[in-house]
Amino acid sequence: MAKAPRSLVLGTAGHIDHGKTTLVRALTGIDTDRLPEEKKRGITIELGFAAWEMAPDLRASIVDMPGHEGFVRTMVAGAGGIDLVILVVSAEDGVMPQTREHLNVCRLLGIEHGVVALTKVDRLEGDAEAVELAVEDVRAALQGSVFEAAPIVPCSGQTGEGLDALRSELLRLVARIPRRDSQGSIILPIDRVFTIKGHGTVVTGTLLSGVVDLAADNHLRLVPAGPGRAEREVRSRGAQVRSADEARVLAGSRLALNLAGIEVAELHRGDVLTRGPAVAATTVVHAMVQHLPGRDTPWTHDTSVQLCAGTAHAPARLDPLWHAPHPEGDPAAAEGEPTIPPGHEGLVRIRLEQPLPLWRDQRLVIRGFSSSTTAGAHDDQGLTLGGGIIVDPEPSPGRGQRARWIAVGRALADPDLATRVRVLVHDAGAHGIDRAAIERRAGLRDAGELLRTLTEGKGAVLVPLGGDRYVHAETTRPLVDRVIAGVDRFHAQNPMQPGIGRASAEGLLGARVAPAVAAWAVDQAIARGALRAVDDQGTLARPGKGVPTEGALPEHMQRVLDQYEQAGVTAPNLKDVQAACGLSSRQILEIVGVLQRTGRLVKLTADISLAKASHEALVDQVRAHLREHGTIDVQALKQLTGLTRKYAVPFLELLDQLGVTRREGDTRKPGPRL
Repeated sequence: MAKAPRSLVLGTAGHIDHGKTTLVRALTGIDTDRLPEEKKRGITIELGFAAWEMAPDLRASIVDMPGHEGFVRTMVAGAGGIDLVILVVSAEDGVMPQTREHLNVCRLLGIEHGVVALTKVDRLEGDAEAVELAVEDVRAALQGSVFEAAPIVPCSGQTGEGLDALRSELLRLVARIPRRDSQGSIILPIDRVFTIKGHGTVVTGTLLSGVVDLAADNHLRLVPAGPGRAEREVRSRGAQVRSADEARVLAGSRLALNLAGIEVAELHRGDVLTRGPAVAATTVVHAMVQHLPGRDTPWTHDTSVQLCAGTAHAPARLDPLWHAPHPEGDPAAAEGEPTIPPGHEGLVRIRLEQPLPLWRDQRLVIRGFSSSTTAGAHDDQGLTLGGGIIVDPEPSPGRGQRARWIAVGRALADPDLATRVRVLVHDAGAHGIDRAAIERRAGLRDAGELLRTLTEGKGAVLVPLGGDRYVHAETTRPLVDRVIAGVDRFHAQNPMQPGIGRASAEGLLGARVAPAVAAWAVDQAIARGALRAVDDQGTLARPGKGVPTEGALPEHMQRVLDQYEQAGVTAPNLKDVQAACGLSSRQILEIVGVLQRTGRLVKLTADISLAKASHEALVDQVRAHLREHGTIDVQALKQLTGLTRKYAVPFLELLDQLGVTRREGDTRKPGPRL
């Protein structure tokens, strides 16, 4: 079976007017400037796209990114899905401010592979020494950058000089670039939305992960960017890659989807099409970030910034939690508000002014605002300040949680996946955490095997609760002790009760403990032998506590039971029992209830009970009568047993409930449990 051609996304970066669009046109034959203003001004304002078959088995989609300082945010939107960069530097001008900013953006987005195209060498009029000097100047300027070791290829988009060498360097680099993840959740950040006559709504973007297979499933989840918009399901009529219809598209491809049932006005750049649990709209994330050196001021609490994530952006506030290197000792205990100075890395809590679709391990770019505007103006004239990677897309809420956020955030940045899972489950406390949340927050596609390792054997540290929910072993130990102590208190306060109901025992842990966790704690107490089942209704008691269902009774309870046993089939009056036993009416009612629940008395009505032996004797008489005569009524029962109507009627009703008899009019016939 022939191997499918590889797809990747190649981006152009560099200062305005250094020849990016001209170079793309020379390589592909496609002019990526499509807007009238771009044609008029001769600069790229919006993202441009071109298809390029680099080799028979290698297809590239080129993203031509604007170089003007006013459109860096647009550049970031295009750079998010790029595998390989052509950094375009004019041989005449050398490295310029936007060249450096684009280098910073590439570094922050984790783009490590690139080639420097030293353009416009034709203007040096064949001066080899001038070309060599330009190469040396660029190499010196790139020191310390992500592309300091990148090959530099002199070329010209106008004459074609050096383009073959540029292609060769790009092909050599492609072999070193790992393929994108086609097994994970589908993640497609939208960068363009438009209408095609006769087809309807079309969106484009770079497929960052997963496989779009329309033959298997053409439904996707739209996660919107911005306030007041809800997630919804959308359906794709078709997909195109490089203007050709494709039913199955792998990660790393530029992709156009024709969507049904949704208008262009309902979609925006920054929205994400996805399938799977990874992406969610949120306003708070934790990220490990780096503050670029050379910036003016440190990041402090409530620093106002612009956050660029995927193809989306929004105003945000930074709350630094920790920065490295940090003084020895617990960073959470350091005095004063934490800061992240320029040139340092650290952990921040990012609070967005509006929801954005974000996910674990997503790269971010943090930009400032220009001095002429305020944060509220939301312009794109500011400087790139830094960036980072999301380590927790669903951090715990609340205030005053700094120490907790630091511990969890740093653990989630740990490359050891088991550490991430252990800390997440421990942080969830008695409420527990489900497997889906573990996978989203720890960055795991399938946590099944790791969870089995952490829940089985001598080294087990997690406790499975069923329903794919987990708690940490350290959390559960005190919960079982709390259940036992709560049952002890119940016995002390209710000495005449046989025990506590199962639901009440679970409720002893309070509403802050998840029901599944509470049920597990009660089960553990039973398994330890610290609790015992009193009956088949779920009543529980401590060993040696509560009223036993059989055997000797406390003396005051036995006196009450004696009154009923001596009365035979004629139940005693409660007042007579009270007088005979010397107890209060409340005590009598409690004891009668206990005797009923333990099966020593059988309740006929609220005021009438029979001793167990008397009740069983009456049932035996009725069974014998029915076997001989086939029917029985109230009058026959009175003659058979000597019961008065006061007792005969409720007794027959009880037999109906028990299935011994079956009522037909005023008579009873044998029931299913005769």
